[in-house]
Amino acid sequence: MRAAAGRAAAVIRAAREPGARVPGLEWSVAETAAHLVHEFDDYAAYAQGSKKVADSDLSPSRRNAVANAAQLREDPDRDLGSLADRLGSAVDRFLAIPARDERVLVSNGVRMTWSTMTSALLGELLVHGLDVARASGQQWRIGRDEALEVIAGVVAMIPDYLDPKRAAGVEASFELRLRGGPRHLISVAEGKAVVGSGRGDCWISADPVAFLLVGFGRVGQWGQIARGRMVAGGRKPWLATKFGTLITGP
Repeated sequence: MRAAAGRAAAVIRAAREPGARVPGLEWSVAETAAHLVHEFDDYAAYAQGSKKVADSDLSPSRRNAVANAAQLREDPDRDLGSLADRLGSAVDRFLAIPARDERVLVSNGVRMTWSTMTSALLGELLVHGLDVARASGQQWRIGRDEALEVIAGVVAMIPDYLDPKRAAGVEASFELRLRGGPRHLISVAEGKAVVGSGRGDCWISADPVAFLLVGFGRVGQWGQIARGRMVAGGRKPWLATKFGTLITGP
């Protein structure tokens, strides 16, 4: 995480236009950087019990959107040098908190283990680092091991992010085979999802980085399929195209 944070801080500091729009987002480069800082500050506060999450009937993805908007309203700092410095400090504060066994309720309304929180925050660094790099014409790299770490947290949260309306009436199991990494079985039935292991009705073999970027909406799935980075098989391979529609955005 410290290595990824260092890379993210470097692309933020090197960006020349704080107000440049990030491709695919409503945020500017500076707003994206401010969001990153606040994610680490907020998660640290949740873990320490100094900040609580209000009750809400909203879905996790909508709760995220509300929390993100509040972050940007409350913090006017849009200086890229300042935000780069603050990001490094925020990451250090989070990592200084001793890991615990109990689950922590965070802004999306999901109770996360320490491992899942860490994976989620690493995902924030990798994906938003890419966002800033794209908006400012810089290079950005995501390693296979980094992607696998983030996906582990994403998979753990799938039951919370399952769209109950789209999952209604669906009974299927999906085996996610991450190249160079583990396999996960996601079983969907009666509007709920369960993560386990075993064989599924459909398997999806995916390059971890490609799967991460498709899952976060940074690249389209068909281009990755055409390049062989994502392939489906099993007794019901056609179910692969349905998998992504069952999960709401992060």
